[in-house]
Amino acid sequence: MRKGLLVLLVISLMMGIVGLAWGSELQLLQETQVWRLDEEGNWVPEPKGGLTANARAWHQGTQQSGFCNKETWKIDVASHASIAQWIKWQLDAQGWNIKVRKPGIYVAGPIKGWVKSNAEVLATAQGFDDLTSTTNPNEKIETWYGFSEDENTMPTNWVKATQLPTSVTIPFCYHEGYLWIKINVREDASGGYPKTRACEYQDDAKITLSLTVLKNWIDPESGNFKQ
Repeated sequence: MRKGLLVLLVISLMMGIVGLAWGSELQLLQETQVWRLDEEGNWVPEPKGGLTANARAWHQGTQQSGFCNKETWKIDVASHASIAQWIKWQLDAQGWNIKVRKPGIYVAGPIKGWVKSNAEVLATAQGFDDLTSTTNPNEKIETWYGFSEDENTMPTNWVKATQLPTSVTIPFCYHEGYLWIKINVREDASGGYPKTRACEYQDDAKITLSLTVLKNWIDPESGNFKQ
């Protein structure tokens, strides 16, 4: 789990519900203004009715009133908040470009990455493989990936590119680490790999980060409010 998580990363579920559960079942009335406190301490109005607004609010329920001489009134008040999941991430580079003069086993310095979210994140990997000749798909360089929590500490455990897990769940809420790459440039054929020919080698892969908490009022393509 640790190796898979960190390799996929570098590239518990918590939802904030305010008020009573049945509040979400009340009828929405008119939309009302929302303000957001910015980093300078100013209240900035969100675009009312805007699909790209950070937050929107509606009055809900029904109008209540009374006119009588009875001793007490009981007035229902129900507030509700539906919090969408967000993902914030960064990978400091897209990969490595390694230039090799002579045979040997080489490790390239790490790339830092981090993921932050308000719920669990599903990470899936596609296309990770040995570096492959751009002119002959049968000629490959044995490739591994490793992870460390410190940029100056080389991994002791390596995972072959062909054996990386296809998916892993990143726990709530913030994780960071350093991704390393190791390659074996062979002087002679061994271990099921051919002698490394003078050539260009490439592997194009993709990591997909996906929400695990989906809200029906969010457009899954844009991440904005639905029309």
